[in-house]
Amino acid sequence: MNKPRVLVSHPTGNQNVRNALESLAERGMLAEFWTTVAWDAKTRWSRLLPAGMRTLLERRAYAEAPRERVRCVPWRELVRLGVKPTLLNGLLTSGERPFSIVGVYRHFDAKVARRLRSLRPDVVYAYEGGARETFREASRLGIKTVYELTSSYWYWVRRLHNEEAERSPEFAGLLQNLADSSRHLEWKDEELALADHIFVASEHVRRTLGDAVPLGKIYVVHYGAPAIRRRERMATESARPLRVLFVGGLVQHKGIGYLLDAIDRLGSEVELTLVGTRFRANPRVDEALRRWRWFETLPHGRVLDVMMDSDVLVLPSLGEGFGMVVTEALACGLPVIVTPNVGASDLVHDGQDGFVVPVCSADAIAERLHTLQRDRELLAAMSRQAQATAAEQSWERYRGNFAKTLGAVLP
Repeated sequence: MNKPRVLVSHPTGNQNVRNALESLAERGMLAEFWTTVAWDAKTRWSRLLPAGMRTLLERRAYAEAPRERVRCVPWRELVRLGVKPTLLNGLLTSGERPFSIVGVYRHFDAKVARRLRSLRPDVVYAYEGGARETFREASRLGIKTVYELTSSYWYWVRRLHNEEAERSPEFAGLLQNLADSSRHLEWKDEELALADHIFVASEHVRRTLGDAVPLGKIYVVHYGAPAIRRRERMATESARPLRVLFVGGLVQHKGIGYLLDAIDRLGSEVELTLVGTRFRANPRVDEALRRWRWFETLPHGRVLDVMMDSDVLVLPSLGEGFGMVVTEALACGLPVIVTPNVGASDLVHDGQDGFVVPVCSADAIAERLHTLQRDRELLAAMSRQAQATAAEQSWERYRGNFAKTLGAVLP
């Protein structure tokens, strides 16, 4: 029996894309991988670039796919990245202009669609916002379409933000209103409608889709955790404050207001570290940034180092497609406090390697932090179990589950 040939397209790439590529490549199923920029760090041009741009481009190297199978559509994305630190950024990359993220995705999508006519793969696997034209052409040619939705469904998010603005007006300015035009939202809905199968990383994302698509089209494949980092046994004395870590944008969608309320209730019992970009001015958040340790941005390796120096990760998001920071924390031996609307909560065993608390509940967050502050034996036991959970939910396991699920839905 011949193995299906799969074309994968993603404009920017990330950890789940890389592992999907590796899964297909090692099984001889990868026809081509399409992206905007696939950088070769060995090129002589690399030495001539400013350090910041060189670091940015090196993140776009794809060792997971054979080089001869990688295709690029680079120029719009290179312009978008190049003007970011300049005064031209707002002029060229806002809204749906050609060098905006939407413009880059649409241009890329059209290029992939044209490639289908000559390559004729058995399957095309594409992602939110960059699949409509590809799926239209695939449907015309009789090619199977598989869509990965990595985030909560946009209609669910919009309704959630409206409710949250009324519930917490103090933080309403930190809600990232959906700036997508009605045209672009219709574009995303057409992608969903054209997909033969939809892959999501969590039960949460499946729930947000509601009646938007038939449930029979949706398959849950949880993302994985990185390799375990060796950690010294946590000290069991409770004399020092509990070291609490938050990693993510400083926005209300991530539950930042509920976290700060919980921290304020615990006083000297805790110390807070925040890693994330400030969205806009907010009295409560700005006061916290002055009071606690804050890193606006860090290289990924340094984020893991900060995790190793922390006791617990809190991610009380109102909605999170998965939240790979959770599995990274587990691999570093951090118990996690998350809500059921964080997709990675599917992997958390409440009371063993973390706590799953109600959405929008500062009280519940404070209660769990107080428990860990007072009971350091429990904290140490949960730290060990966190790493055991991460070992069970490795990226290797994801690659196997991905291939198995994809194989089950293909002819």
